[in-house]
Amino acid sequence: MQITFLGTGAATAVPLPFCSCPTCRAARAQGGKDLRTRSALLINDDLLIDCGADAVSSAHRLGKDLTRVRTLLVTHAHGDHFDPGHLVTRMPEYGCADTPPLLIAASGASLTRLGQWLEGEESGTDLTTPSGREKLNLTVHEVQVGTPFSAGKYTVTGIYSHHAPDCDSRMYLISDGQTAIFYGVDSPAFGEDVWQALEQAGTQFACVILDHTYGLMPETGYPTDHMNARDVAEAAARLRAQGLLTPRGHVFATHLSHENMLPHEEMSAFARAHGYEIAFDGLTLTL
Repeated sequence: MQITFLGTGAATAVPLPFCSCPTCRAARAQGGKDLRTRSALLINDDLLIDCGADAVSSAHRLGKDLTRVRTLLVTHAHGDHFDPGHLVTRMPEYGCADTPPLLIAASGASLTRLGQWLEGEESGTDLTTPSGREKLNLTVHEVQVGTPFSAGKYTVTGIYSHHAPDCDSRMYLISDGQTAIFYGVDSPAFGEDVWQALEQAGTQFACVILDHTYGLMPETGYPTDHMNARDVAEAAARLRAQGLLTPRGHVFATHLSHENMLPHEEMSAFARAHGYEIAFDGLTLTL
């Protein structure tokens, strides 16, 4: 299994267009790994997790052909994770030639919102309706928590995320029969229900990818709707202690904001000392 981080930024990406904090200034000055587009992950060339505003341009820049994607897993209906403008170009009216079939999977609440966004972009494209799905040449799957489903050659299981309850958010376990990964984004620090679900999966993960939005935030005074560096370090330690990683298994942080964040190399040194790694846009791993 090969995974490519098309983007590793939080909702605002990095740098923010009008921000002069040290993180944003460093990103403008240094470029490279300090520039972060909104988070998305490509598995091999046929499964995409989230398709926000930056996913398509990032794929082009990295030489990835999204016409090969057959499954789109949407974690939740927030704008940095799904941009309806990309999907409506599948309409015949856009002159899209040989549009490949596509399965979109998300929770019921998220699918409803995605359908409304699509309909607002182009009339007749609500994916919750048969006519909308026909127009976009796609099928949908409502992801039930803990119930595996097939997506091409993959088995996917949705895990409930306590991020954005109005969207009934999902994290995803994905296996190709030989290799398994867990995409735990977006999420606050895991509750015991998540740890129980990971145990019940009965597998070891070659890679676990976690939300790192709030970085090196203080002990108090910040929201708890996303993880921070301390949460990720604690999760990495518990993953190893409970035998949930393969012997060479990775824990990577993604969905990084500019808040309480160091430049990439400095943040990476901190992460390595605490048992995990920092992803960057374009990072490709063969697991």
